[in-house]
Amino acid sequence: MWEADRLAFERLQQRLHRRGAGAARLAEQHPAHFVAFDLLRLAGTDTTAWPYWRRRAALEDLFAEHQLTAPWALCPSTTDAATVREWLTG
Repeated sequence: MWEADRLAFERLQQRLHRRGAGAARLAEQHPAHFVAFDLLRLAGTDTTAWPYWRRRAALEDLFAEHQLTAPWALCPSTTDAATVREWLTG
């Protein structure tokens, strides 16, 4: 789940094991997304031996090719240390 441009795992935890009206209300308030960060198989091919940069490029290509949008989400990725620090500290 996304909240203020960040993944909010605690919101997902709130939705787990809920049933009925409570589950429906939380699903509406905090819609879940499928967040992809790596690609392990592509068209039946095991990609786990590929370097991460190649798997990531293939994953980004899939998102672009299929014009995937919510509820599909591509996890942000960076090699910039300052950006990583910002993501970790908010």
